[in-house]
Formats: sequence, C-alpha cells, structure tokens
Amino acid sequence: MKIGMHMHLGENAHMALTTLRENKMRSFLTVLGVVIGITALLAVVAILVGVYSDMSAFLSDFGPNTFFIFKFDPGIHTSGRLSREEMARKPLTLEDAKAIGELCPDVQAVSAAVLPRLDEAGRGQIRVARYRNKEVAGVDYHGVLPEDEIVFNSHAAHGRYLTEAENLHRSEVALIGPDLAKALFPDEDPLGKPVLVDGVSYQVIGVMARRKGQLMKGYQTEKAILVPYRTYQKHRPMDDENLIGAVAYPGRMAEAEDEIRGVLRRRRNVPYD
Repeated sequence: MKIGMHMHLGENAHMALTTLRENKMRSFLTVLGVVIGITALLAVVAILVGVYSDMSAFLSDFGPNTFFIFKFDPGIHTSGRLSREEMARKPLTLEDAKAIGELCPDVQAVSAAVLPRLDEAGRGQIRVARYRNKEVAGVDYHGVLPEDEIVFNSHAAHGRYLTEAENLHRSEVALIGPDLAKALFPDEDPLGKPVLVDGVSYQVIGVMARRKGQLMKGYQTEKAILVPYRTYQKHRPMDDENLIGAVAYPGRMAEAEDEIRGVLRRRRNVPYD
C-alpha cells in the first residue's frame, strides 16, 4: 500500500515537472498572476488599515467621550443636498447648550460654537482672511466659548487660548489654525499681529495645535479663525447656527446621550419616536 502511494506521488510529481518544462511561459504567467494578486491584496489591506488608524487618531484627538450635536446629521448625504425638512429645522441655541450642562448629570462639560447659516449643500459662506498683501480664502470663521478648549480638546501650540473675560467684553482677539498661520505669516511671529476678516481686525493671541492624522491635513480646523462667542455675535448678529459639544463622564456615554436627547426633545418640542 505504501509502495503504491509513493509510486503515485512520484508519477504526479514527474508529470507536474514535465508540464512546467513544456509550458514555461504559461507557468511563468500563472505564477506571476498569483504574485501580483497577493501583492495587490496585501497593499489594499495595508492602505485600509492605515486609513482606519489615521481616522481613528484624528477622531480620538477630539476626546473619546465627546458628542458633536447639530440640528441635522453632518455626515455625507446621498443626494448631495439637505432635504427641505432638514433645512427647516430650528437652529440649536446657546441656551440649549446651557440646559444640557444644567440638566444632564452625566455630562461633564459643554460648549457651543456660533456659525453662519448653511446652504442646501451643507456649506457655510466662504470667508477670506487677510494680512497685509496676503490672503487665504475658505477659512473656518466662527465664535466659540472658552470651554471649547476642554470640550473639543483644542489647545494653543503657540500663544494662549481665549478667556471668559475676552468673551464677556467682546474683545477682538482671535486664535488661528496652523495652516492659516503658515500662509499669512511665513516669516514672522503671528502673535500680536492683526488679521482682517469680514472687515473686522482681530489681534492674534494664539496658534492652534495641529490635529492628529496625516490624511486630514488641510482639514478645515487647520484654517480656522476662532473668536470669542459674543464678539462674533456683535459683528454677525444674523448668524444663529450653533454646534454644541458635550463631554460625558468616563463610562457614561450611553446615559449622557439619552439625557441630551431628552433635554433637546423637550426644549424643541420634538415627540419621541
């Protein structure tokens, strides 16, 4: 029995080698196809793992327990435009943010940013920042509270962050993103320099730290101009969109989400499903 098996194995091996010798080009192309296929598969897997890791680093940089609260889902819309129902929704308000902070026991901190109204494509107005003969279009210009530093894990890499006193007194100061600082001040320190936005001159008090994630370079936050919330309202009283951020206590994400939903449903008279 064993002898027969050895004979069959030997014959099979001999036939395989004979086929390879007689069909060298076909064998080469077959092996080449297998190698290319495996290499391509490994490359795709490596790219997907890299993208996932990069996006995870970018999102985790905002904090693992952070909620972003807006009047509609800021994700990708299949139609490319907001629906009429989404456009008709009332903007969130600063009072909504305060209510979340007061009525949600599992929320550790809350903040709000005031923005211009968005169009049907979910985009805001294009802003231009200027310094002397340099200008940058498409800047992310909005007003924030001092709590923004804690809630969104936003820090100044150079200079300092906005203060409550500057917000109360509507001071014309600004924190700018690293890409904007590089574009407007390539050869000088931006601190103390004026930046003109919408005809208003703001004194730069800090440059924001760059967010993690190499694929997100050029992201809107890197071209941001953050001014005190009340200062923004002073110059742009017609802008009433608010993005609310909230941080849950560790291990209390689900409870905090339920509390936030409940508070906003009651304040906005939205029935439960």
